[in-house]
Amino acid sequence: MEDEYIIISTNKEKAQATTIANKLNLTLGDINIKQVQGSETSVDVKSYVNYKKVFLIYNISQPVNESIMQLLFIADAIRKEGAEKIYLITSYLPYTKIKYRTEYKLNFSLFSRLLQETNIDKIYTFGLYSPKISFYLKIPLYNVPLINLFSKVIEDNFTKNKNLIITTIDYEMQETSKDIAKKTKSEVIFPTKDIINNKIKFNISGNVNGKDILIISDSIFTGENIIEYSNYLTLKGAKNISVIATHGILDKKAIPLIEKSVIKQIYVINHNYQKSEKIKIVSTTKIIEEIIKRTVDKKNLKNVLK
Repeated sequence: MEDEYIIISTNKEKAQATTIANKLNLTLGDINIKQVQGSETSVDVKSYVNYKKVFLIYNISQPVNESIMQLLFIADAIRKEGAEKIYLITSYLPYTKIKYRTEYKLNFSLFSRLLQETNIDKIYTFGLYSPKISFYLKIPLYNVPLINLFSKVIEDNFTKNKNLIITTIDYEMQETSKDIAKKTKSEVIFPTKDIINNKIKFNISGNVNGKDILIISDSIFTGENIIEYSNYLTLKGAKNISVIATHGILDKKAIPLIEKSVIKQIYVINHNYQKSEKIKIVSTTKIIEEIIKRTVDKKNLKNVLK
């Protein structure tokens, strides 16, 4: 049965893909990506994928639009070589923050149509900002929620802390924050926000004096808002401030700001960004192994995705 399946990745995911292929005794395929005529992308599928079911491990990273185009070229090349199925596993799915901004809806609509044109059969991703995005996509979409990605971090670092408060500055993260608060038996608070002189000002009704804080976030771009909120909590008497930000730091300019901030540590999944002593990378390898193993064994993914 294993002969039906093959794992393919680019060089940036190669170490992880190799570990997974060796663990599951699956073939690790090879592709060659090069630039032709200066800047055009050419993909050569070196491995035999005809009638194979391909697990394509590909992390969409900065710069996002270039990464998306490379993904499309890879998936199209694999399909043209006769692959029976393509299962995309990507840690980050862009253009999914559709709740507030119309342009995100338009951009994701185009992105989803491009994915559909490559005939990708399934997409597995992590920590979707808005799981409802699946309604806009005709390809079956499976999301591993934040609480599953960081279950060991939460268990090892926060469940025994009786002095913990869970919070978030993001409305979309409130339900996840409540789930983590329930898991850790902690209080949860949500700030109100006002914009004064083009800056966000926070206010909370709860008491954080002497408390440890865990802030839940999807990602950090400039870092300004989460640092401002951390400063506010510190002025209110909060002690240690930690952050879970699934998709990490999206702008390298945020790194020095975070290094100087009151934030003690930020937990993220493995991704491509600048290094920092405060950033703790949580590997997705075991979860990807489980997704692939259960797919090969034709078992339910409920425990991974719930």
